[in-house]
Amino acid sequence: MHISVDDFVLFCERTIANMRTTLQLLDDETVNAQPSLPAPNSAYQLVTHALAACEWWTSHIICGHPSDRDRGAEFESTGTIADLHSQADAVVARLHELRPDLEAATELAHEARTSIPLDADWTVGTALIHAYEELAQHLGHLEITADLVTEQQRLAK
Repeated sequence: MHISVDDFVLFCERTIANMRTTLQLLDDETVNAQPSLPAPNSAYQLVTHALAACEWWTSHIICGHPSDRDRGAEFESTGTIADLHSQADAVVARLHELRPDLEAATELAHEARTSIPLDADWTVGTALIHAYEELAQHLGHLEITADLVTEQQRLAK
């Protein structure tokens, strides 16, 4: 069985589209609101982090392009829904731009700086799956966060 870069990009695009759909439940205030939970992240922070992680794994770790990513700043970020749509547009465009490099990659350009998956070395395939995993898991976090902050806002009225 072979999973193509086209398959990877398709599912990334679908997940990003679902993030956009969830963002429609929020406004520029609630997208920055944090749910009443221990160590919460706002919807803005979750989307910013998920998009940055996907781009970092594909562009930097797999393809070797320079990165100035500041992971810590992602969890302190604030902005508008329009900002998030711009970030999403940029990541989707970057995935399409990277297609030839991703298809040509036979090994990682940079060693992954996170725990080794499945007790094995990172491969291009595992890095691609992890890039998608970041989008998918944070889509779920985003959906829960949107539900919590909209309910908190409703109860505050």
